[in-house]
Amino acid sequence: MKLKVHLVYPGTCEEAFNLYKEALNGEIVFTFRKKEDKTFQSAETDKEKISHMVLNTQHFELAGEDANSGEIVKNGNNNKLVLSFYNPDDLHRVFNLLSKDGTIVSPLEKTFFTEAIGEIIDKYGIYWIIMMSDDNYSA
Repeated sequence: MKLKVHLVYPGTCEEAFNLYKEALNGEIVFTFRKKEDKTFQSAETDKEKISHMVLNTQHFELAGEDANSGEIVKNGNNNKLVLSFYNPDDLHRVFNLLSKDGTIVSPLEKTFFTEAIGEIIDKYGIYWIIMMSDDNYSA
């Protein structure tokens, strides 16, 4: 079994995925615009929006799309993406890139269960938990 994450944006999917590509050392492997989607008629203002985009990383895949005009994208507190790192330099690089122009909910700190953990909401409203792997951790 494999988990794939699909995110919906209010017209910022491509911009967000370009940031994630840099932060996560990924590759955008598929871009499908609404103007190319023959399964439904999109509004003229939506033609350049993303119907489906896929970003592959070494360990996981993210998919995303832009909402259609008139659809409200509500960022809620019902989902969080967790990235677990073995290398502290990678952890700090990703935390800094994703928190730029976003909100640091909790800064990176040592806890009883991990060497470092922090939470951010990126500038696109996506909630991330960034942490060191807790494999064999002892405080």
